[in-house]
Formats: sequence, structure tokens, C-alpha cells
Amino acid sequence: MSDGPDRRYDPHAVEARRQAAWAEREAFRTPPLAEDQPHLYIKPSAPFTSGNVHIGHVRSYSIGDAYARFRRARGDDVLFAFGFDAFGLPAELGAIAGGEPPSEWVNRCAAHMTGQLQRLGFSLDWDRSFLSCDEIMYRWSQWLFLTLYEAGLVYRGTGTVDWCDHCQTTLASIQVEPGGTCWRCHNPVRLIELPQWYFKVSAYVTENDSRLAQREASGKWDKLALDSQLDVMGRVDGVEVELTAADGSTVTAFTPHAGAAGAASFVVISPRHPEAERWASDPAIGERLEQMRSGGWARSARDAETIPLVEAAGTLSDPSGRELPVVISPVVDARFGPTIALGIATEDRTDEVFARRLGLPGGGDGEAAEQDTDGDAAAPAGPAAGAREAVRYKASDWVISRQRSWGTPIPIVYCEQCGTVPVAKEDLPVKLPLDITPTGTGNPLAELHSFVETTCPQCGGPARRETDTLDCHFDALWLWIPACVPPESRGEPLEEILALADLRHWLPSERLVAGSDSGNFVFDQRTVTKALRDLGPLSFLADGEPFAGCLFHEMVTRENRKMSKHLGNVVDPDELVERYGADTVRLAVLFAARPQKSLNWSDSAVLRCHRFLGQVWEYSQDKLALAGPEAERPAIEKDTSEHLRLKLSQWCDAAVQRTTADMESLEMHSAVRNLMRLFDRLKDFEKRVLAREPGLSAANVDALLAALSVLVQMLGPFVPHLAEELWLALGNDEQGSQTPWPGVSFKVAA
Repeated sequence: MSDGPDRRYDPHAVEARRQAAWAEREAFRTPPLAEDQPHLYIKPSAPFTSGNVHIGHVRSYSIGDAYARFRRARGDDVLFAFGFDAFGLPAELGAIAGGEPPSEWVNRCAAHMTGQLQRLGFSLDWDRSFLSCDEIMYRWSQWLFLTLYEAGLVYRGTGTVDWCDHCQTTLASIQVEPGGTCWRCHNPVRLIELPQWYFKVSAYVTENDSRLAQREASGKWDKLALDSQLDVMGRVDGVEVELTAADGSTVTAFTPHAGAAGAASFVVISPRHPEAERWASDPAIGERLEQMRSGGWARSARDAETIPLVEAAGTLSDPSGRELPVVISPVVDARFGPTIALGIATEDRTDEVFARRLGLPGGGDGEAAEQDTDGDAAAPAGPAAGAREAVRYKASDWVISRQRSWGTPIPIVYCEQCGTVPVAKEDLPVKLPLDITPTGTGNPLAELHSFVETTCPQCGGPARRETDTLDCHFDALWLWIPACVPPESRGEPLEEILALADLRHWLPSERLVAGSDSGNFVFDQRTVTKALRDLGPLSFLADGEPFAGCLFHEMVTRENRKMSKHLGNVVDPDELVERYGADTVRLAVLFAARPQKSLNWSDSAVLRCHRFLGQVWEYSQDKLALAGPEAERPAIEKDTSEHLRLKLSQWCDAAVQRTTADMESLEMHSAVRNLMRLFDRLKDFEKRVLAREPGLSAANVDALLAALSVLVQMLGPFVPHLAEELWLALGNDEQGSQTPWPGVSFKVAA
């Protein structure tokens, strides 16, 4: 066949035709509710409106899209959609750099990013996309704030918070990088005391932990996702023992050093533990206790010299009868949560320093606690009598308010007569002024009298609005729900929206696909789901889990370093698509590494995948030409290749079974390799036939075309443009959304 325009692979022409056809037939619109039809909601991550799609986005959405297309190809109804996470510091800093209102910045960024993702051919239902900064959407955050506030799960408190002087805002602990720097600007972070709003995640830490066994047993949560939840909750396993006070009452103390519990030399109580009040009856101790409750703690053991520490009156006796002095310190919270802990100087560096400060035995000179003064290993102490296995959690309530102007207004007013007053839910949303242009210093909302000055919802007198806004991490608590809501229903009251049959149909999400840094978001989404289950709106989710399955993929690196503009090692997806086409880029990020492995970017994967797709295209065109009415057929005196056609049938059947299993477990890397191997098998079949016969008989051409059809069908989730184009060329009709998946009992014609 001559080198005509159809024989050579032109990805841009192919992709333009297919995307136009998909748009015309609305291929990826979410199907109407049909309870008797298998259905699932695949939740992709919600991108920040950062301005451009990066290669990490491409990896994440390629995994989710391939899975969505696979499930559609098998006949399932699929909801695949997301909303943009458009509030918060990243968007505000982008607007400041551009000297424009944040609303203009995020709208332009979202439009540009949507276009980029559409050019990549992702099968998202764009009618269900949204911006978290739209009024109709951020009322979700305000409604949720009020609902949790009424339940005591959101509260106002004064405490030590991480503060970035450069960004002029508080940071959640997860936004402080190792070494004490800001996640966004990488400048030093310091601790300051500030009144803040908190979300009480501690109320559901134990249940979140206990539910992980079910997540693991389901087989739909990968190890990265499960481990991320353990990391966030900060689970510490150990033992607890009963200690006795002078009046005969008992308290429970914890230690992670199960084998050395009998070697404790003191007891340390968290200032947030209910028993702390009992040990602070002395006015001087009580005053210091209050200071500690709002004073925070240092982050590392080397700061143990300066961590607040107050000696309480009285002692506690361990099971052997030894009397242990009692101290109060917030260091316990950072290590084990708000509990009571045993101080064991021989096992722990911080305890060693505390013992020295208290003048107790075991307080060394700052060297490793595991060695004595002669440098020999200290003898291990035995366990305490009556010790029992126990668990504690480091996870603490997190600050949800920020001193920034680009965020959801907190629906609270302050009245001199009535105090702190929530805005009525029927009056939501409290609208964010859009005509402010932040400069990076101060909080413009606090300086805008038309916003600040209001009337009290209770007495009607003068009042002032809360000028802090909600952290965008709080918005993420609900970002997984609105995709389940038909766009025409999004203006209804939240109570009515949460009662829609659509939510019961699509929730929980069958699979979340997100980056490995999403553990905190998922943990808090699991927490708020359980809260709304108990409060009623999500009572149909009996286990309080928003995601039945969860896949976390690792990041994309280059030269084994995280991609960053300032390092000059970023990869521009637009340039790759322009040069090689969307299908090649999608296939390359799936082929290069398992989702659970870091993808160290190199051009070799792109070049190999581009070459593979070109070969598949040209090989298919050649075989289609052999099947045409004008094709010359060689005279075959005797059919000697029937057994080879049977072998080809077996190869196809095995490839379908292996690839189906890989797709069900989201092992895209392995699935792609199966298809590359199958293509090699097709070429090997032809080579073996031609070694026996002068040409391809009609039976062998038909067998090859049938095998090509199977290959094309399985390529559909990965390279949908090329696959559908070849599917049509093979004589098939356009499907509702894409090419169908082959049955595992496939057989080619003998």
C-alpha cells in the first residue's frame, strides 16, 4: 500500500476528529439514574486553579480516565467529574503577582486548564464541573461550618499556631514542611498565639482507624492510601497501666515502650487532659496550666530544654508501689495526643532531658538515652505489672481559619450584646466581595467597612462580621459531593440537595484516584462523612466512608528531583501534546511506572509509546488493505496454518484475561505492557504464517483483523482517539461513549 494520508499516523488529525465526535454525541455525560444498571462514581482529585496543568495532573487523570473508560466499556454507568479547588493562598498569590482580583485570576486559570484537559481527551463530564469559589458552591462550606458548629465539632479557641510572616497567614500543621518552612513560599514559620476556629477531627480518629481494616479487606485501598491514613492519625501502639493516687483513685498512663514500662521515673500529663485540672489546684500551677493550653510546644526533641513543664503537687504510684512525681507539659500532645504518659528516661531522649530538668534519676547529659555514662548499653527494664496493650493518636484538631481575603467568609458575627452569633442557614451565602485586589499584606476584608459592619441576627443591633476566611482545606471536606448533584439542582437548599436520590445512587465513590500527598484531605473527608452520618444528612453511608476504594499514585520527578519551576526541570504537557499527540502522552505516563512508584520522567517513554502507536496504526492500515475487495489473494494449495490461528486465539484470550485483571486493580503499567506484548504476538503470527505459505490467505487475514479488533478494544481506555478511529475502520459503529471491552472468552475465526 502506498504511503497515503491514512497510512501514516497523524495524531492531531485523529484526535481532532474523535474529540469533535465525542462532543457532538455528548459521549461522557453522566447517565440518568438506573438502579438496575451497574453504576459507579470515580472521583479524580480536585486541582488548584494554579494556571496550568502539569505532568503530575496528566498522570493522575490518565489513571482515572483509563479506569473510567474501562468500566464504561464493560457496560457500567460511570460518573467521572470534578470541581476546581479555587480558594486559598495559591490562587491569592497568583492574583497578587498578576495585580488583579483573585476572581478574575481563577476564572481565567480554570478556563485555560479545562481546555488543556479537554485536549488530552479525558472523559470528564464537564457539565458537572464547578469552581469552589462560586457563590452557589461556597455556601456548602458555610452550611457545613454551621452544621459542625451546632454539633460542637467546630469551635473557637486561642492557641499557638504556625504563622508565615511572608504570606501573612496561619498554616495548618500539614502546610509546614520539615525544617519549619512554609509549604508555599518556603520561608521560615514561627509560632504565635492567636484566636482561631478549629475543626474537631479528634472526635472520629478512633473510628477512622478501626475502619481501616475494612478498607484493607476490600482490596480497593492500596498500601499507599492505607499508610497515609496511619501517618495522619499518628497512631502509636504501646501499653497502658493503672496508676494510683494518694486518695486511692486511679488514672491510666500510656507508653510506647512496652518492655520498659516498669522503669518509669515520672508521669507527664497533657494540659488538655481532663485530669490536668485535678493536678493544678494550686493557683500558681493553675495559671501556668492556662498558659500552656495556649502556648503550644516545640517541634523536636532537641528543644526539650525549652518545652513548657510544670511540676504538680502530689505523686502517683505504679503497680509495683513506686511513687512517681507528676508534671504537666504539652509535649504529650505532640507525641501521643491529649493523654497521660509515663516518662522513661532510659528509653526516650525527651524523657531523659525532662528527668534531668526535674533532678530525677536517669537524667543524662544529653547523649543518647540508650547508653550509660560508660558508653555501654543500658540494661532493658521489664514490663509493668498489669500492663495491657493500648493505642494513642497524635492527630489533633486543626485550625480552619485564615487571615486572607480569598476564601469562604466564615458565617459568624460578633455582637456586643449577644456575643458570637452564627448566621442563619437560610441567609447563606454570606457573600465574599469580589472587587478587592489583595497586595499580600494584611487582610483587605478587615479593612472593608461595607463587609465588616452588619447587624446582629439575634437582636438586630450593630455587629461585626468575622473577617477571617476558611482555609481551602475546609472546602475540600465537601468537594467530593457536588459532582453527584445534577447541575440543575445545585441551587436548592443544602438540606434538599443532601436528600436527593442522586447521592444515594452514586455514593460512596467506588474509587478515588489522587496523589500520594492527599492523605490529609482523605482523612478529613472521612471524618466529616462520619459526622454528617451521625447528624443525619449522610445517614445512608452507614460506615461513614466517602470512598469505597482509594488509589494514591506517587509524584512525577525529573533527574530524581521533584519538578519545580525554580529548578528548571518541569515538563510542559502542552508542548508534548503539540509534538506527539495526546494519546502518546497519556500512554507514556501510564507505561513508565506503576501508579505506586515515582515516575522519574525521561523522553524515552514518550518516544517508545509514540513509535508503538505509529506501528499499530500503520500495521492496521496494511491489514485493512489486504481485506479490501481489490486485494490480491495468493493461491494457497494447502492450509498449513490452522494451528497458528488457534495459537493466535489463545494469545488473545490470555491477553484479555490478564489485562482485564490489571484494569480491575488499576495496574495500568502492567496492562499497557500486556497490549504491547499482544501486538508483538500479532506480528509473530504473521511471520510464522509467511514462513510456511507464500502469503496471507483470507482466513489468516480475517484472523489478524479479529485479533487487531481485540487489541484496539483494549487500547480504548489508554489511547481512546486512535482506538476509536481504528475501531470504526474495522467496520464497527460508533458506540455511546467509546469502544466496548472484549469478552474474556474471545475466539478468532479458525
